[in-house]
Amino acid sequence: MKTIKLNSLKGIMVFSISLLFLSSCTDDFIGKISEKASVETVVPNFAGNDGVSIDRQGNVLTSNFGNFSGTEVFRTMPRTGEFEVAVDSVFAPTGNAVDRRGNIIVVNNIRFTAQNDGSTEADVLKVAPDGTRTVLATLPGFPAGLTLDHKGNAYVTNLNLPVVHKVTPQGEVSIYAEDARIAGSIGLDFDNKGNLYIGNFASGEIIKVSVSGTLESLATLPTVVEGFVLGYLTHFAGSLFVTAIGENVIYRVTLSGDISVFAGTGELGATDGSLEEASFNAPNGIAVDPLRRIIYISEFGAGGGLRSIKLK
Repeated sequence: MKTIKLNSLKGIMVFSISLLFLSSCTDDFIGKISEKASVETVVPNFAGNDGVSIDRQGNVLTSNFGNFSGTEVFRTMPRTGEFEVAVDSVFAPTGNAVDRRGNIIVVNNIRFTAQNDGSTEADVLKVAPDGTRTVLATLPGFPAGLTLDHKGNAYVTNLNLPVVHKVTPQGEVSIYAEDARIAGSIGLDFDNKGNLYIGNFASGEIIKVSVSGTLESLATLPTVVEGFVLGYLTHFAGSLFVTAIGENVIYRVTLSGDISVFAGTGELGATDGSLEEASFNAPNGIAVDPLRRIIYISEFGAGGGLRSIKLK
């Protein structure tokens, strides 16, 4: 669970209760909430079609990758469906996250142009609440997904290179994981024990990186559209929730590697309703608000929206 700084006694109590709640979650719990969970459209026909994250207030940050044409990161207020531009003047942004100080960290592909040697690169950009911008690092290849650990370090996948880079808040860059199986990855997230899970967009394979640094294959999603398998993933209550961008469903993958369809009929659409009846339009970004028990999903398909799954 991502750490959230709370300044009041009431907030600390709520946070402690949430930790107790999450620690008691089991497969039976997931089954029970699945029975009452529902899919709703928060914003229809939404331009935010890529990485998703949640801020401390429960607002949803969504990157507008477009098709190498987007220039914003949006902030959506779920209760009203209203949204605003949180970050502008970026180019084809992908993964994003919000740290405990309210800084938005986003992969900005403004440098994603061929260099003289044919290589490419992109910035990891920090945007402070007052709008101040800092390029934390410029990474080679095609940086894509991004997540933060409890210390504010950023971890970035790469579509072109078989690495996950680690970027500290001070801008120090190192390679956190390197393996041929993670070339082509986008989504990544930590579990409560500090293990990192990486989803390969092209192959559908999910790789676990243990705290000790060992890599192992956890599971592989079915391939429906070749090379267009797995968008992003998020961890909640002892499971990974994974977008199958080419299959139009959301999978649940247990940390022991069991795979099941969590939501979606598999048909292309925008139908709200129960998990079994709902349809999705190329689901891509995904993030969970653990305090409010809501999963948010961005859709990559034309006319796709920002969707939510309320885990009642």
